[in-house]
Amino acid sequence: MAIYTKRLELSVTHSILTQLENLGWCVDEKNPACNVFQQRPKTEAERRLLKGNFPDLMLYEKDTNRAIGVIESKRPGESLTKALDETQRKYAKPLQTPLIFAYNDTYVATRYLGNGRPLKIDGEDVRQFVDHYTALRFVHDGPEILSAPPQQQYSREQLITIFRKAADLLREAGLQAGLERFGAFSDILFLKLMDEVCELRLHAGLEAPLQNPLRWSHFQPMGKTERHSYLKDVVWKAMNQKYGTIFSEAIPIANPEILHDIVEELSKLNLTSADTDVKGDAFEYFLKNAYQGVSIKDLGEYFTPRNIVRTMVSMVNPRFGESIYDPFCGTGGFLIESFKYIRLRTKPDPAIDEQLKNKTVYGSELTTNARIAKMNMILAGDGHSNIIRQDSFENPVKGKYDIVLTNPPYSQKTRYGKLYPVDSSSGDAISILHCFDSLNDGGRAAILVKEDFLSEGGDIGKVRDYIQAGADDFSIVSLPRQLFVPYTPTKTSIVYFSKAGKRKTTYFYVVNRVGHTLTTRKKSIRQNDLPTMLDAFNAKNESKEIVSCVVNNELIAERGHSLWVYDYIEMVPDSPCKMDYLGNYIEESGEYVNPSESPDDEFSILGVSNTAGVFVNEIQLGADIRQRYKRVQVDELTYNPHRVNVGSIGLVTPECVGGRGGGIRQRNLCRV
Repeated sequence: MAIYTKRLELSVTHSILTQLENLGWCVDEKNPACNVFQQRPKTEAERRLLKGNFPDLMLYEKDTNRAIGVIESKRPGESLTKALDETQRKYAKPLQTPLIFAYNDTYVATRYLGNGRPLKIDGEDVRQFVDHYTALRFVHDGPEILSAPPQQQYSREQLITIFRKAADLLREAGLQAGLERFGAFSDILFLKLMDEVCELRLHAGLEAPLQNPLRWSHFQPMGKTERHSYLKDVVWKAMNQKYGTIFSEAIPIANPEILHDIVEELSKLNLTSADTDVKGDAFEYFLKNAYQGVSIKDLGEYFTPRNIVRTMVSMVNPRFGESIYDPFCGTGGFLIESFKYIRLRTKPDPAIDEQLKNKTVYGSELTTNARIAKMNMILAGDGHSNIIRQDSFENPVKGKYDIVLTNPPYSQKTRYGKLYPVDSSSGDAISILHCFDSLNDGGRAAILVKEDFLSEGGDIGKVRDYIQAGADDFSIVSLPRQLFVPYTPTKTSIVYFSKAGKRKTTYFYVVNRVGHTLTTRKKSIRQNDLPTMLDAFNAKNESKEIVSCVVNNELIAERGHSLWVYDYIEMVPDSPCKMDYLGNYIEESGEYVNPSESPDDEFSILGVSNTAGVFVNEIQLGADIRQRYKRVQVDELTYNPHRVNVGSIGLVTPECVGGRGGGIRQRNLCRV
């Protein structure tokens, strides 16, 4: 066992060295420029300070003997929180090394020696190793830095102001439809971003993806008329030839004056240095204004927070040679992070690059975001060729991929349920079936779902039973409400599983803090439960630091195969008052009805929340309802069984029913 453990740690150390080398660190100790040392410090004075302790890896400022970082290598599944504590005590503190890293072959945990806080870039926790330049910025500036120097940094508000100006100019150019403006802006912004990518690659001694005559820096100094003709006759044709359907067929702006103003506005920006998906702010602004009369909420287009994307990528831990699929890929966030995750862990090689670009990431997207996903992949290092625009519901996939990562559209309808094991019109149900069926045996998935999916009956319940019967290694991560603000207050959870096998237990974890405030303007905070959750998830254990539990499958079956964590964990608040169970004082009553038996009648589906009380959530014809409901009457007390712990209880009043006949769903009705 000791030999096996040592081999695992050596394998992890080898992975660290590969990642550092890919980031530009010199790891060859025979090279005078080496600034990464293994199992020893660089100087004799440091050895004496360590008193016989030997760090796994030490990082040094280039061409000096100054230690700036220490890395602890742990085998898969080991706690990185404990590793950081030990590394700080044994190595970082004696040597006054400011940066502390720990890695267990899944994700990187960090700490700044000065105040014990995690390293953050643009408010997001650092989850990968950093290059020498970024490490020095942390050393000089402290645990939180901006991804670009201050003179190149823009607040989100400044960016949106520039994008709004561009939108107004495009409207002035005659592009009235939001989608037209969105497409035109995407093309122009792509040219600007590609120019920045070219500059970065040339600076690193690599080949630029665009020839100089096609670059922004080449045509930006031209006069208005000359630039318009050049873009129309040279750049647009060449980009179509190079990227095909990614780029629009013809330049969409006929007016040279307006094109000039847009180019001048975007020339103020430097975006690609940002670790966060700054260009996503641009696309996001245009997306939200692209669908006239239709809200982004109605379209189910929610932009997944980057820290959640990275957490889910760490959970599935993709490896080179595996195929990764997102059937609802949006602008490509999961695919980009997976691509970067694998690339950082593989040595540069033409054959490896070819497989990464053409046989690793696969995406499908119904909306015009498919084109944006392709652009984002090219900017991230390519891998765009397997992203297609289509309705994934209409195109089932059977046993094809090793990994599925996705945030499906919520509350959508589909006419293609007959193509799946559970025939349903619910997109919430069919999306999970699509993901499950697309996995090969042994494949694994991490999917963001509405909380309703965990306990609801009807078609959702049938799908949940189907997945649980055919999957193993089940974990549920409950995420905080308001995570998706400003898009939606929908409560979500991560469902993780591997396909095939016979599961005996399910792991539940509750994440309440994610490293930033749960507000429209997200502000960085120190508290973050995600690393703690990942430690417990990788070790297949409960955690004492967050709410968690391991539940036997027999108990889950007894409780209707519910995967809602609070069916198995009782949260009793601290109170000076005597506490008792509500069930000791009230008796459940009311009859269940089947609305589909009255297909032409309208039914008020009631919701109940801890803020609004009882309200009409939606009104549907009986023919469109496939759930079982309990009818309630005016003056009856009703509650949501899965939200009663936070006060989702209320009285049915004539005002909230509005005179219509009402029925209330048995489980998980309310949308708080």
